[in-house]
Formats: sequence, C-alpha cells, structure tokens
Amino acid sequence: MSKCLVTGYRGFIGSHLYEKLLDLGIDAEGVDLKDGKDILDFLPAEDFDFVFHMAALPRVEFSVENPSYTLKHNVLATSKLLEWSKNHGVKRFIFSSSSALYGNGEGPTSPYGLHKLMCELECKLYSQLYNLDTVCLRYFNAFSADQEFGGAYSTVVCAWMEMIRENKTLRLDGDGRQTRDFVHVEDIVDANIFCMNHRDKFNGEQFEIGTGTSISVNEIKNIVLKYHQVEFKNAPERPGDAKHTLANLEKIKNIGWAPKLNSLEQIEKCFRSIS
Repeated sequence: MSKCLVTGYRGFIGSHLYEKLLDLGIDAEGVDLKDGKDILDFLPAEDFDFVFHMAALPRVEFSVENPSYTLKHNVLATSKLLEWSKNHGVKRFIFSSSSALYGNGEGPTSPYGLHKLMCELECKLYSQLYNLDTVCLRYFNAFSADQEFGGAYSTVVCAWMEMIRENKTLRLDGDGRQTRDFVHVEDIVDANIFCMNHRDKFNGEQFEIGTGTSISVNEIKNIVLKYHQVEFKNAPERPGDAKHTLANLEKIKNIGWAPKLNSLEQIEKCFRSIS
C-alpha cells in the first residue's frame, strides 16, 4: 500500500484531499501548522511514497504586505520539503502551485505568485538533478459550499455566502467585470489523485487545473440576486489581483484528466442552498 504525506492537511484543499485519501483506504499522514507543526522545523522520520505539498500562505494581499515572511513559509519551506523528500524514498512530489504566477499575462503581480514560480523552478531542478519525480499543479480559483470565509483560499463565493447568512451588505471589489476560472475543490482533489496514480514520470512538468471557462463577478452577482434580496456596496480593486484568469487544459487532457463538475451550476447551487 502506498504511503502519502499531505502538508497543510487541515487547510481548505488539503483537508478535502486528506479525507479522500483515507476514504480510498490509502495510508495518509498529515502535517500542518494548525497542529503546531511547521514543516520548517518538523517532518516525519519515516519514508513515504508520495508527497502532496499543500501547505502555503496563499493570500495575495497578505503577501503584498508581508513579502519576506511569505517567502520564508512558501519558498524556503518547499525547498526544505524537497530535500527531505529526496532523502526519504519519495517516488513523486505533487506541488500545489497557482495561477497567480501568471499575473495579468506577463508574470507575477504579487509576491505570492512569484513564490509559486520560484518553487516550480526548484521542483523542476530536483527532477533533473536528483531524479525526484515532481509535478506542479497550477490551481485556478478553488471553491465549494463548505469553503471557509476568511480562510486562505477565500473567494467571492464564500464571502458573499457568509454576508447573506449574516444579513450584511455584500462588498463588490472593482466593477465586477473581472473574471475567474472557478474550479470546484472536488475536481482539484481528483487531479491530485490522478497525478499520484499516473504511470509515466512527470519530470517537473506543470499543468493548469481549472475548468477552461471563465465566470465574471457580475455573473455571480446576478445569481445572488436571483435567490436573495441583498444590497451591494462598491470597493476599490484589491492590490495584486489579476483582472482575468482562465485555465488552458490542453496539456492535462492529453494525459487523461478533465474536470467533472460545471462550476456555474455548482456556484448557483451554493447560493440556492442558503436558507
């Protein structure tokens, strides 16, 4: 039986992956800062077959305000985990990257995006230099009905759901014409497990994980108004945010993976279910 290590296993995406691995009967162990175990200071002594590196400080705005602190926990922590993996029998290192490294199409517009790009380069180097098979999955905008508002991966979906529950005015950043490729967390989990089971080596390859369709904030606003009587207030655009994101799935589809869920339908389901 394969043995898996999941860093950040108590986070939004990590917790969904960890539970899925256990449901599949896979021997999985987690390490998370929420347990007081920083991977900069604590990693298991035993060997593992697969590492899912989910741990990160993924807030764009936080990275703009705290660039060196986030570099330590995103880049240095990844580097240490790669070295540990090289020395502990790991067959494949599956790295959670981000579409934030694209910025507005010309490269990172935030320290967070830059840090993900730096980590990807080191993953590639480890495949070339140490023969540690690595693969980098560039997530687009993850969401689900149980996504925590204010959490690391907080989206407009969970933010507005929370504001509706609390009968508060909903904040709209910018003009609402910004678009995102919203991908359900179940599809992200599915992509990770697909990469674990893939027979061929990845050798540091990168893949975009999304749906290949974009949804504007105004489209989500219209869904909200379809089911709820609420008010919106306008706010300035957030610094470091990209205007538009859209995944290109050609590479990942060529090796056999595709998303299963329709994100617009799932987003409507989220707001329809609020009592």
